[in-house]
Amino acid sequence: MDEITPAEPHRHTMERLEAAKRVTPDGVEYWLARELGPILGYHAWGRFEPVIQRAAAALTASGRNASHQIVRTGKSMGREDSRDYFLSRGASYLIAMNGDPAKPEVATAQIYFAARTRQMEVAGELTADQKRVEARDKVTKAFNVVSGVAKEAGVQSKMQPVFHGARFQGLYEMSRAELMAAKGLGSGENLFDRAGALELSMHEFQMNLAASVIAKEGIKSQQRAIDRNKAIAKEVRQAVINSEGRGPEHIPLEPEPIAVVRRRMSAETKSLAKPKGPTA
Repeated sequence: MDEITPAEPHRHTMERLEAAKRVTPDGVEYWLARELGPILGYHAWGRFEPVIQRAAAALTASGRNASHQIVRTGKSMGREDSRDYFLSRGASYLIAMNGDPAKPEVATAQIYFAARTRQMEVAGELTADQKRVEARDKVTKAFNVVSGVAKEAGVQSKMQPVFHGARFQGLYEMSRAELMAAKGLGSGENLFDRAGALELSMHEFQMNLAASVIAKEGIKSQQRAIDRNKAIAKEVRQAVINSEGRGPEHIPLEPEPIAVVRRRMSAETKSLAKPKGPTA
């Protein structure tokens, strides 16, 4: 007979927890108490339900609504075997934390749900990072598009910085150099590499709108193209003020350069792709 390694029961519990996981159409993970109990080593419902109640008390003590994460289901007819609960990932984690530490299944479940929680936290971080990276990439595309339209409108290569500078003057009511100083950026830094998703989206929208308007109006004058670009930027500025209650010059920069965000996304993606749990 093959020898059973200590890692095998641990891995088996991990696999059972993963197999019992359910997902709503909105992508929310949950477990059923009747299925979770035996996986944690509780084969008698009467011994497992108090653990659920302790987890509910912990949720309430932390200021959260336990009924949103531990949802009773089944017919209430005074019969013990009719009760069940939908358990959120967080509630399941708390149940594992309130379980009998002498049970090896409980210890394994604590590790499993801690890992799942971290994965979801990372996914949330990736979502925020992804929005910023996508916005930055869209700005680059919009910059190339409006630069091409400006060229077709008669803006010479040496005047492209003036054309784009008009956007800064319209959006911020100051020159690019003044804005960089106001935001504490050095002359060699790129605003777009420190701007957040909102500010990046503002620039992308202005550039795409300017490209559309200049082309649609058939402008063929360098100065007219520059003036039109600035006028459109002023309109976008007002829209931002109406929405945010402040000018875009007051939108704070992100603490991390976009290059750092890209590296973190790459590292976190590789980490999430790695198999979890021990190997034999």
